[in-house]
Amino acid sequence: MKWSDTSKLLHTGITIVILICIGLATTSWQTHVFHGEELPNTAAGQCATAFFDAFNSGSEEMMQAFVKEYRSPSYLGSHPVDERLAHYERLRSMFGPLNPVRVSLNLELQLTLLVDPADTKEALVIRFHLEDETPHHLAYITFSMIDHFDVIDEYVAYVATRAAPVNEVMRESTIRSISESLRNIYIYSALGQRMADKLLENNRTGYYNDLTTTGKLADQLTEDAVSISNDLHIWVEAQNPLAQESTDPLYNPIEELRRENYHFRKVEILPDNIGYIKFDMIHDDEEAQTIVAAALSTVTGCDALIFDLQDNIGGEWGTAALILGYLLPGGTVLGYSFDRDGNRIGESSVPQMIPGKPFDDDIPVYVITSNRTGSAAEGLAYTLKHMGRATIVGEVTRGMAHPSEEVVVNNYFRVSIPFRRSENIITGTDWERTGVIPQIEVRADRALKSAVKDALRQISKHK
Repeated sequence: MKWSDTSKLLHTGITIVILICIGLATTSWQTHVFHGEELPNTAAGQCATAFFDAFNSGSEEMMQAFVKEYRSPSYLGSHPVDERLAHYERLRSMFGPLNPVRVSLNLELQLTLLVDPADTKEALVIRFHLEDETPHHLAYITFSMIDHFDVIDEYVAYVATRAAPVNEVMRESTIRSISESLRNIYIYSALGQRMADKLLENNRTGYYNDLTTTGKLADQLTEDAVSISNDLHIWVEAQNPLAQESTDPLYNPIEELRRENYHFRKVEILPDNIGYIKFDMIHDDEEAQTIVAAALSTVTGCDALIFDLQDNIGGEWGTAALILGYLLPGGTVLGYSFDRDGNRIGESSVPQMIPGKPFDDDIPVYVITSNRTGSAAEGLAYTLKHMGRATIVGEVTRGMAHPSEEVVVNNYFRVSIPFRRSENIITGTDWERTGVIPQIEVRADRALKSAVKDALRQISKHK
């Protein structure tokens, strides 16, 4: 289990869910090209081709043929054809013809595209999602506006996932399951019960009835649970029912982590022989630890050392402990962990052996923090501070100390729930809610300058 992952990344781009609609059956359309983008010859791709052909034609007859072909009998029973035609006409008057520019996610029963609407400057994310049963009825189509086209496929898929529709049955079962998980798993049982009670009461009174997309429901459930516990490691997130995976970047595919250099951003030697290392997540992969060891070896001869954790949202504790091994004696006990019943279940310590050379005991060490610094990154800063091994410079951190686990609620949702707490061996507590308090408290954008200034003062004392 990970130490404690990110609270949630804030995604850029303005997203407005425009539409959620409908259900229906496949036909034998051939592979089709729109503005150079070839739509796949899958069940979902065939449905998308039929839709774009009809929508862009401006022909009521073609649109009607699409509606009759792709709507399920149960849907047709409650939504007249004329209603659907009027709906599509409103969309066409808003967007104009729709031109697919990129397939972002291609599955047999699901297709997610980035689309260029002729009459607006914004981009559209459109997802076609088919049901499992044959004939494959169309479960829904979603339209979401984002403010630009220069976005990665993962973000396009994320937007589409959060636009999936929520009906009453799904909402009821999701809230019951999340409430049960909070009640049975959360580190403080009384708070877990209070959070569960609040979600169930809100649902009983109809508070969530207007939240008709998975993203909106997830955000509100997160907000309501956190309002009781103030625990930022609690979050509910939508997931793709046909490609279920964590939205935590800690679990990104290995190829993406390698492209990101495991979020190790910069290693350099500043003027006056001050070592500077910036990393934005902490990964326990063997490759990540090799990068850490190489970075530390680069600055091993420096007169002072600065770790920049301003943008570090957390991660895993094994590599944090490895970093501590370069600054503290091997085997140093750091603290203990406890379960929800108060039983001591683990001990954290510095590794006995490290790859490379440890730093001298008297080298000045600084950790730069901001109000974005979270989770395991806070643990690294907190430990170095209270072991008397580093000066924290910057802003008070987020206050996310509880290790958490992800629970799959159903095909459309997962929830992160803290299940353990820690006690630092020096303070007898942790940084939950309080954050790590800097010894030199300055605005984050001034923290590096302040750290360098103090480092020069400390270096001069030893000359």
